[in-house]
Amino acid sequence: MRALKFAGFLLGGLVVLIALALIGVRLFVDPNDYKDRIARAVRDSTGRELALPGEIRLSVFPWIALELGPASLGNPPGFGAGPFAAVKHAALRVKLLPLLHRQLQVGRIEITGLDLRLYRNASGEGNWEDFGGGKAAPASPGAGAGTLQELAGVLITDSRVSYQDMVAGQLNLEVGRVSSGAATPVKLKLNLLTGPGARPLALAGRFDVTPDLAGRRYRFAPLELDGALSLAGGAAPVPWKFAAPELAVDLAAQTLSAPAFSAQLGAARLSGALQARKILDAPSLGGTFKLAPVALRELLGQLGISLPKMRDAHALGSLAASGELAYGGKALRATQLDVRLDDSVLRGNAGLTNLDTRAMSFDLAIDRIDLDRYRSPEQTGVKQPAGTQGPQADPLQTLRMKGALSLDSAKVAGVALSQVRLEVVAADGVIHIAPARARLYGGNYTGDITLDDRGAVPALRLSQTMAGVDLAQLLRDFAGSGRLSGRGTVSSNLTARGRGGEALLKSLDGHVAASIDDGAIEGLDLWFEINRALAVVQNQTLPAARSSGRTRFDTCKASADLAEGVATTRDLNIASQNLRVTGEGTMNLVSGALDYRVKATVLRQPGSAAAGTLADVPVTVSGTLGAPKVRPDVEGMAKARLQQEVEKHKQELQQKLQEKLQDLLKGK
Repeated sequence: MRALKFAGFLLGGLVVLIALALIGVRLFVDPNDYKDRIARAVRDSTGRELALPGEIRLSVFPWIALELGPASLGNPPGFGAGPFAAVKHAALRVKLLPLLHRQLQVGRIEITGLDLRLYRNASGEGNWEDFGGGKAAPASPGAGAGTLQELAGVLITDSRVSYQDMVAGQLNLEVGRVSSGAATPVKLKLNLLTGPGARPLALAGRFDVTPDLAGRRYRFAPLELDGALSLAGGAAPVPWKFAAPELAVDLAAQTLSAPAFSAQLGAARLSGALQARKILDAPSLGGTFKLAPVALRELLGQLGISLPKMRDAHALGSLAASGELAYGGKALRATQLDVRLDDSVLRGNAGLTNLDTRAMSFDLAIDRIDLDRYRSPEQTGVKQPAGTQGPQADPLQTLRMKGALSLDSAKVAGVALSQVRLEVVAADGVIHIAPARARLYGGNYTGDITLDDRGAVPALRLSQTMAGVDLAQLLRDFAGSGRLSGRGTVSSNLTARGRGGEALLKSLDGHVAASIDDGAIEGLDLWFEINRALAVVQNQTLPAARSSGRTRFDTCKASADLAEGVATTRDLNIASQNLRVTGEGTMNLVSGALDYRVKATVLRQPGSAAAGTLADVPVTVSGTLGAPKVRPDVEGMAKARLQQEVEKHKQELQQKLQEKLQDLLKGK
């Protein structure tokens, strides 16, 4: 009993002595006297400068409490003179009695005005790496002041953290009690800027994190983030949300896993799953995504994006998508794509093979699309003079692309195509589409198209063939014209320079050849005009029949050489049962002006007593392609008719003279 009383007395006395000693430290030791020594020790151990211009306060019971501020820690050599981190005020408390038993119990850490600046130099080294100039030796068992048993929490207010050009400002972070294996509540609020000039993204988060400090594993469940995206022009911020029932991070294995997530931006809702590897050294990730059907025009309006006017006011009305995503090695790829835009479905694979150069690759297929819905409305007003716009960046100069596109059916510029297949390569300002194949109005189209944008003015090269095409349907849909019908084959090798359709037409050079079978020239009855001309020349009554408005033919062949938008033809040849038309002339592709001189040869009816040519009729074709004017050369026909009569009478006179001479010789 006496021993127990003595032990109790001894223990009480020891506690009193420790308390008196601590009180003495508090009363007689001023930590501000050790600023220089503390700064020197930090510099020796980390190579960084520590500045402590503010006052340091120390208390010792029942907590060892340290308060300081302002203070700053410099960058390591090679990272500039700016601070690595700075605080306006910081407070740290550690329980005294557990510390005597080698147990570290830290109270709430409070930091106000933190400014943490993280960045990498040109060599890729981070200013947070290698504090002491080398790796720390492994701690031996029992070394150190004690093990961290718990942390009462962390409170960071009015702070800022940056990494390169990304800045998290107005940062407020509240972390609850931290203990290995137990869930810790976390609240977060900040404004995120992703780069210079970017609009701020308001972010607030709530989640519980369960840390495994020894294993460097962390489980966030559930994770909820939300905020608002600020827009330019004073538009209302757009709300957004992100949620994951569970997110696991393993820093030792460098993995991240989110078996499911959901996200929302305005009216758009996205869901999926995500897995990531090497998150510290070389991040790579993969996952799935699904975008629920969204009213695209409504969403773009919420985001402050103004759409240009389109021919269909309902175009870009709905969008839905799903697929798989993969990122790694500066490449982003989407596979198993299923995108539904309005009435079109796109499937396939696409990606950015190099995020630095934005090089693209794709292999996509579209079931059907009407591109005319998305074109600008036809301009009916006064044309803007060329050169009124200032210099603009040309995206074709930096476009890098390689891929293939298939379309089951498509409509563009009024032309209906099917079974379309295009292979595209773009690099260094040159876009090459070859081969380009399609079914076109009962025939086939093949093409080789090159757009060269390396010079001051873009250059276009076209080599294309249409075979067995129903020209009536093609011209009706493409040009709204019914001037020509028949099934034809057209080949062309053309070049042009300029920006815009009119400039390209004005500079069009090359060669075109066409052959048309079993067709007709609509709006022109060449037979009717010839019969009228013959009646005038022969002094006969004009035919009472009305014009049929069309000239049928069995074959039509012609070629044209183009120079500066003018097509010159020298081998026009149209043939039918009773008519042959040959000739030459020009057509201006910009104005549509026609200037042709042709000869229409009228043949005698097959089986008639006198075969051969009935008449040759010279014809002029003028006006425009939309309103051609056909005028037989009546004066020329009359001269030809007179010459024929002269020749006829001359032959008759010669015949009579010969007969008379023979009679004289016979003595008659």
